[in-house]
Amino acid sequence: MKIKLNILFILPNDSIGGAEKILKMVADYYSYNSNIKIFFLSKKKSKAWDDLICKKNVSVYYGQFNSIYLGLLNLFIFLFRNNKFDYSFSSQTLINGFLGLLIKLKIVCIKRFIGRESTTIFSRFKGLKLIKYKILIFLGYDKLDLLICQTDLMSEQFHQNLPNLSKKIKIKTIPNPFPELKKLDFNNVPDYPYIVSAGRLIPEKGFDLLINAFHILQKEFDDLKLVILGEGQLRDTLQKQIIELNLTTKVILYGSVNNVYSFFKQAKLCVVSSNVEGFPNVLLEMMSQNTTVVSTKCAGGIDQLKGVSLVEVNDLNSLVNTLKTILKLDTSHNRKLFDRELKSRSINKFINNIELSLDE
Repeated sequence: MKIKLNILFILPNDSIGGAEKILKMVADYYSYNSNIKIFFLSKKKSKAWDDLICKKNVSVYYGQFNSIYLGLLNLFIFLFRNNKFDYSFSSQTLINGFLGLLIKLKIVCIKRFIGRESTTIFSRFKGLKLIKYKILIFLGYDKLDLLICQTDLMSEQFHQNLPNLSKKIKIKTIPNPFPELKKLDFNNVPDYPYIVSAGRLIPEKGFDLLINAFHILQKEFDDLKLVILGEGQLRDTLQKQIIELNLTTKVILYGSVNNVYSFFKQAKLCVVSSNVEGFPNVLLEMMSQNTTVVSTKCAGGIDQLKGVSLVEVNDLNSLVNTLKTILKLDTSHNRKLFDRELKSRSINKFINNIELSLDE
């Protein structure tokens, strides 16, 4: 087999959140005929990448610290020693800006520098944090050969907030791909009826709103429980909220699980309650397994997903009423709609869109 390309992937850590899943899919796709180098800014924490790392053409490098900034120092040293690549992929503003600066300073030579926006930074961040991100963008984004936005809204916000820079780089909306599913594992999946949500336990995910909505909902649907999958900084805060609402037997913070698809499949209803997202990949995962899906309008493009019941962000009454309504409906007709949407998001199509955009 002829090796065609040398490709670099840079990630903050080896977790397997939404952005990381996308880059892993891209790395896996190219690994069959290219040399892949994956650099994590922090120490090894998970086994989520082990199936890819064991491939013959894949090499992996970890930072020596758990600080992203010290990780950038390690990245600088790594790129000083390994400084020629055909492609690079990254999906975090800090990394995109830093890598672009190194290209500008001729410390690294990358023929095609491909960045991906993982969130809508102009609606998610404010004050000093937004200023920090803007500085990073100005430092290095002008060296991008392609900036991938997940939705048209994300692209529009970038153009509106950085019009001069937008004229210098190629910006394309390419919807997130969805992977082929593996065999489901139903170990530890609850045998009681439940509503499910999933994500990091952080403010942006809106789990506090969801718990308040469930507190009202369960008075009418007293057989249901709420299962929230994931870990994060708000675990103690959310647990306190659960106790105060007397829901300790009704709302379960299940923690991180490997078989999220199985939880989604067995649920009576799947919910995305986020305040803001780049695009919630978990929504596609839910659609792949269940036909009863509710989501807030937390990102661009969600209103184009036929069959998903929509709720305004931070609207408790709307969320409660929508959950009540959809729990009483037969949603089996959504299966064809969801399958059609997921089929349009194959990794092959995602890569083809990237290659075509680069060659324009």
